[in-house]
Amino acid sequence: MIRSIVVICALAVAAAAQTQPVPGQGLAEGLFQLHEMDMHLHAGMERPVDMKTWIDLAVKDGRKVFVLLDHIELYRRSQADYDAWREKSKFFALYPLGAAGHRALMTDFDNVARRGDVIVFKGWEVSERELDSGLEDAPLRMADVLGFHISPNNGGTPPNGRTLIRRVRQLLEAQKKYPVPMILFHPFPMRMENLQRTAQKQGRDAKTITASEYRFFQPGEQEELIRLLKGQSIYVEMNWDTEAYWKIQACRDALIADIKPLADAGVQFTVGSDSHYLAHMRKPFRPASWCEPAGVTALNTNTVVRELLAIRAKRSFEGK
Repeated sequence: MIRSIVVICALAVAAAAQTQPVPGQGLAEGLFQLHEMDMHLHAGMERPVDMKTWIDLAVKDGRKVFVLLDHIELYRRSQADYDAWREKSKFFALYPLGAAGHRALMTDFDNVARRGDVIVFKGWEVSERELDSGLEDAPLRMADVLGFHISPNNGGTPPNGRTLIRRVRQLLEAQKKYPVPMILFHPFPMRMENLQRTAQKQGRDAKTITASEYRFFQPGEQEELIRLLKGQSIYVEMNWDTEAYWKIQACRDALIADIKPLADAGVQFTVGSDSHYLAHMRKPFRPASWCEPAGVTALNTNTVVRELLAIRAKRSFEGK
């Protein structure tokens, strides 16, 4: 009964908010396919191999368009903490801390962009909590894209519709200072991670979590989010973590009910692997299997690429 209500509500929202296809996306030749875009590829301090090998692995898998990034907070470590962490994890990459590290990372990304077989945009992954405490100005101004890490908040309240609405409002304010596309990283799987870990901690079988418990949105929240995002340069990520939850029926039902009405209403998405490790890069990235049933297609994931290319062309024309 609950599952039927969830599906009926989702369909009602979708029907009420349905929009026409975006003009200029009618030719397949003008679109990158889902597996060809990776708008969340870590290529900084946690990189386990040299940069060329790292990008070669992604290109071999069919990826062509990238947002290369790193966690901005890593560059705030003390030297002793960084050295110990790097040695323990056996990372190949070595960057200075602070401003020198920011510059070195962006220079490396610029060098990757000179390859003839990829399109590269530079980014940072920033904790959502920095929207409350304050954003670090200088490095953010180096980026083409800013992605905000929506936390699972394990041990606390999981992310939900109110969380996302609040963050979108903050991003709209932040874009007045940093006029670049912004992405809400992995909100939906982060809720599922929290709920499953909480259940296990409480001695509950995670298999008993229902679709209604997994649901991200309460009534009215999808409509509010759609209104906020309409016509804005803020994107919602479909992250590779979704794949594991997609195999669980209750999670899959909740994901479709939460995401498809957004997609049907014209909300724009990105796809990202969030790869940190060699095991990730050696596994085929095939997001269509868990994107398309939720309404996320090449049509509503190419917008960010087109916008970034337009910004790049305009700045080049203006000599910036």
